[in-house]
Amino acid sequence: MKKLLLSGSLFLLCLTSLTAISQTNYLGVYQSNYAGVMGIENQPASFVDGRYKFDMTLVGLNVGAWQDLKSFDTDAMPGGWNKSFRKDTLWMDDPLLIDKSVFDLYDWKNEGTRTRNVYVNTQVELLSFAFQIKGKQSFGLSIKNRFVATARDLSPKLSKLSEEGLDFAQLWNQDLNDPVINADIFAWNEFGINYGRVLKDDNQHFMKGGITFKLVQGLASAYAATDNLIYKLDNKDTSLVLKGAFDYGYSENVDNIDDLSNSVSTNDFIKSMLKNTPWGVGADLGFVYEFRKNPEEFKYDMDGEKNLWKLEKNKYDFRLGVALLDIGGVRFKKGGLSRNFNVDVTLPFNLQTFDTNSIAGFDGVLDSLLTNDPGWKEDQTTGETYFMNLPTALSLQADYHIWKAFYVNLTGHINLLGKSTNSKASTPSVISITPSFDHSWFGVHLPISYSTVSSFRMGLATRLGPLTIGLVDLKSILAIGRVRGTQFYLGLRMPVPYMAPDDRDGDKVSDKLDACIDVPGIWDFKGCPDTDKDGIVDTEDACPLDPGPIEFKGCPDRDGDKIIDKDDQCPDVAGVIYFQGCPDVDKDTVMDLKDDCPTEFGKIALNGCPDRDEDGVKDSEDLCPDNAGPIANQGCPDTDNDGIFDFVDNCPTEFGPKENNGCPWPDTDKDGLIDKDDECPTLAGPLKNKGCPYIDTDKDGILDKDDDCPTVPGVIENKGCPKIDKVEQEILNTAFENLEFNTGNAIIKAESYASLDELAKLLVKKPTWKLKISGHTDNQGDDSKNMVLSKQRAEAVKAYLASKGVDVTRLKPEFFGETKPVATNDTPEGRQKNRRVEMKILFE
Repeated sequence: MKKLLLSGSLFLLCLTSLTAISQTNYLGVYQSNYAGVMGIENQPASFVDGRYKFDMTLVGLNVGAWQDLKSFDTDAMPGGWNKSFRKDTLWMDDPLLIDKSVFDLYDWKNEGTRTRNVYVNTQVELLSFAFQIKGKQSFGLSIKNRFVATARDLSPKLSKLSEEGLDFAQLWNQDLNDPVINADIFAWNEFGINYGRVLKDDNQHFMKGGITFKLVQGLASAYAATDNLIYKLDNKDTSLVLKGAFDYGYSENVDNIDDLSNSVSTNDFIKSMLKNTPWGVGADLGFVYEFRKNPEEFKYDMDGEKNLWKLEKNKYDFRLGVALLDIGGVRFKKGGLSRNFNVDVTLPFNLQTFDTNSIAGFDGVLDSLLTNDPGWKEDQTTGETYFMNLPTALSLQADYHIWKAFYVNLTGHINLLGKSTNSKASTPSVISITPSFDHSWFGVHLPISYSTVSSFRMGLATRLGPLTIGLVDLKSILAIGRVRGTQFYLGLRMPVPYMAPDDRDGDKVSDKLDACIDVPGIWDFKGCPDTDKDGIVDTEDACPLDPGPIEFKGCPDRDGDKIIDKDDQCPDVAGVIYFQGCPDVDKDTVMDLKDDCPTEFGKIALNGCPDRDEDGVKDSEDLCPDNAGPIANQGCPDTDNDGIFDFVDNCPTEFGPKENNGCPWPDTDKDGLIDKDDECPTLAGPLKNKGCPYIDTDKDGILDKDDDCPTVPGVIENKGCPKIDKVEQEILNTAFENLEFNTGNAIIKAESYASLDELAKLLVKKPTWKLKISGHTDNQGDDSKNMVLSKQRAEAVKAYLASKGVDVTRLKPEFFGETKPVATNDTPEGRQKNRRVEMKILFE
């Protein structure tokens, strides 16, 4: 127990022999994209937008012990550890047989040698799980048992004396000085609630944050520190000088440790330790930024949502993170005689005074010295409680995606608790670089790290499905070089990773929601198709290939007649149900499709055409639509049966030849020569003079036989008719030459109106003139129809002139059909000349 006094107190050096500290847990794995719930304690924002929708740690253990006082030289083992490991196992049966030379103490002779430290930690995961909500938020719960202890700033000389039990003469009778020495122990249960959230997502730039609130149950703690420790040894049992300020304390339940020596049962001991344990709070804060160069590669549409992230994919090109860990602590009530005191002893002091095996015994010795020895003085300013800090640290992370599943990570873990804080569970600062093959169910990680206590280390970690195993320094199992400690961890988890949604038919509706799993469809119909895109699912669409309204079960009705196209005989024209969708515009009960006169109300027997005169001939084919006639006569009557229709028969009740328009030939002047052979049918004359008298009735000097106007004086150049001046004749010629009709009917073309208007004006000025209008046709078509057409055209000219103010009694139409051609009907030109209406001025 004498070496404990040189550390400042028995308790201080007890801690030196038990020293431990919490380091970065799960080194190499917690940086993984598939660390799941394991990664939360080092980066509270890691789980949200991670690769697992749920993860639970069934078993989790992390144990580490490091020191930079000495190294274990494997090459100095008997036969060479790394050479005869398999052949010589004697050392395994009894490690004490190993020669002390395998342990190398750092240069204790060099005053400039830096101080040394010892760190060890344990962590047991009692329950840890986390889950995500749509990759936007995450919640987690963890229950852990953690133990941390540390001895810091130990000089090599003090370490050497401790190793030798002060029996090291080379350091006797020397003035020795240790400015600061610290040692701590902290054991606690930790109940954590984690919340993570996506903070920003604009495709390329992605940010998330997380916080873990901790409820901390302090199981036990202790601390010890010295300030400016000065000492000088006379021998292994006596000090000549002992000076310094000492600060130490321990929680009241540590008093129960002495019960272990009194055969107290384990259960009673644990109950005693847990009784009235203090509680504190703590927190972890974290933030992560990701740069995603090609975010569109990780987007998809599914189940009616667009631009969803592929949650099963790692998307970043590089990632940066920062976390503030283990903020907070627990306030303990001091146990026993925890106190601060000063020592100033310059006389020989028997170190065997502290030979005791219990904390109570040590407290008793210390109390006696503080009461009776003037060299020992208690600091009366200390309180009854002390605050034990959690191992607060700053973590900085950078992760780069190299290619496919290959990544490299750089992490710095920086201790934030300075030397001025005596009661703390601090961590050594660690920097690590970790190349990884990081796949969903398998990962290999090679953490290369440097710690302020253990120098460079190269470890190996692997994930095999739910199993995670890691070793921070391979030298500790490969027996290569100098070993300064070890740290290993293992975890058995139950991860539920995000998986790409199954979409067998590729319709962007996941199979679990797809009602038509093998047929591409749309989200609106839970994956069932709407081939014609009319808003009606094919299974309920009577016309799945043609768009149509719901009203008709998806069948089209192009013409809007409320009859679907497949049942509509006229799908492009609105119709009626009676005719299967075909129209009947004139409503004569004959559908337009079969109606020869669709716009005129007609008879069913005549295919919907009208028959005004009820003669059984449709008006469009009836030459006499207003006068009933037999079908043989194309609907025209022939009362006298002379072969000339009444319409063109000037004597419809008397049988007569066609040449005389159906009238019998008369002898008007009763000269014994019928009018057709009488050149002067109104003037009696001898037969030898063709029925004309040898007289000049109008006394114009032209015999009646040569006078076209025998009763009206005229001039020779106009064949006995009155003279017509040049301008008037031009009007007559123009009206004749410009007169045209529409083909096959008696409608005057508009271009003839101007010349007819001039003719009408002339006739109005000449009240004594009469106009003979003669209609003619070519020989094409039916003779009777041609006769009717010639009359209709002559009558049309008469009607037009009368409409312009000409006295209708002065207009004398006549018609001849095809009987008086003026040119051959064998050529188009000749037939054109024969289709004419002639106009001639009559003087009577």
